Amino acid sequence: MLAAIFVLSGIGPSIFSLSAACQRGLSLAAAYGLGLIAGTVVVPALLPWLPWRSFYLKGLIAGLLFGLAATVLGGESLIPMEKAAMVLLSVAISSYAAMNFTGATPFTSPSGVEKEMRRGIPLQFGAILATVILWVGAAF
Repeated sequence: MLAAIFVLSGIGPSIFSLSAACQRGLSLAAAYGLGLIAGTVVVPALLPWLPWRSFYLKGLIAGLLFGLAATVLGGESLIPMEKAAMVLLSVAISSYAAMNFTGATPFTSPSGVEKEMRRGIPLQFGAILATVILWVGAAF
């Protein structure tokens, strides 16, 4: 995933720029890392206090908060399209990581896990697709 982030970050008006890949790639990699931490550490730690029953929605909340933190850490050099892409990536990664805990509680059933995955995965895919479009589009 990190390799894909750096390749996407290098795409721009001059076809590919290694310096842009490094500069822009670090910002998106930070959003990815914060989303991963939100979904794998924060969601299980705050499980009883996060609203909704679905794990992908719990991950969405944590990813949104951590994605907003990533945009603040990214500084003023980022344009709004890049900030939106960072938030969407953090939300998608956090939601997916949190959804992996769906079958880990004693109250889940196979049909409930399947129902949650059918609802969550299309949203996560859409967020990743929007991230790619916004991130590459911001370079132009």
